[in-house]
Amino acid sequence: MQLSNDQETDNLDIDIENSENLGSKPQVLSDKKLIKEEVKRRLISGIQTAALEYDSLFNEEKATLNKDYVLLSLLFRRMFFYKLNEKLSGLSCDHTLRLTKQILTQMQFKRGKINEIIDVFKKNGGQCDCEILYNVESQLIGK
Repeated sequence: MQLSNDQETDNLDIDIENSENLGSKPQVLSDKKLIKEEVKRRLISGIQTAALEYDSLFNEEKATLNKDYVLLSLLFRRMFFYKLNEKLSGLSCDHTLRLTKQILTQMQFKRGKINEIIDVFKKNGGQCDCEILYNVESQLIGK
């Protein structure tokens, strides 16, 4: 999937200037309140102001093997998978994309862009919320 330069795609962009200002080894946040604020900031506006332990899970080399790498890695950095995991913990998956659609809406994507993202998830084995974590996120993290 190729990303266009329209306003919907701008929702995927991370504020590069802020993330570059973090330096090569930024201090990882450990305070739960600060972590929650950083997750919300990234989820809603895409601006990264601090490092999270979650960031270290991303495996650039592994992720680039997927042809949807650009979109999926931006969703990872925008904390989509983190939020989906958070919402699913303690629940049984209802084998729908209900939570995924909620989060993408919260991220301020329009319906057309949400449908494109869901198509990418399905193409990568994410037919429901839990499969997005097991099959799609797993293509971005670990060794």
